[in-house]
Amino acid sequence: MDVIPHLEDLWRYGRVLTGNDSDADDLVQEALARALSMAGTYDGTRPLLPWLIRIVRNSFFTGSSRVSAERRRLASLADISDTSLPPSQEHSAELSNVRKALARMPTDQAEILHLVGVLGFTYSEAAELLGIPAGTVMSRLSRARAALKQNLESNGDNTVGHLKVVGGRDAVR
Repeated sequence: MDVIPHLEDLWRYGRVLTGNDSDADDLVQEALARALSMAGTYDGTRPLLPWLIRIVRNSFFTGSSRVSAERRRLASLADISDTSLPPSQEHSAELSNVRKALARMPTDQAEILHLVGVLGFTYSEAAELLGIPAGTVMSRLSRARAALKQNLESNGDNTVGHLKVVGGRDAVR
């Protein structure tokens, strides 16, 4: 079981859940320790990444640090938004605005956007991974996209016109 090719995806997913780099590092480390201890339960005929993501997700939601991570994330966002200077490059500014808009979203919405939009899971794959019906994935994704758009528009951000709608291979647009 080679997890090395999946480390970056796991860390980015951990970053979505925790909201900061340090907590994402800790979460992925904890999840990989759990994966190692549960290696005997892994079905080698199935893809490794969904199994690892499920462990990262379960580690996050069962971890006792969830509430404190949320508090640190909010405090960090307040610090960033109050003291940062606008980036000199337009692309960096747009990414920063999208990141801030994502950070204001509920975890379940940011999570589904990341799974489908960034990691490229299909609706059915994301549904299986999260243990929810595919219809719930579609409705959460729809709400997440609308919330992201609203968060960007409420800040007077013109990034909305530049965003590309992405989805899983079986996504219906």
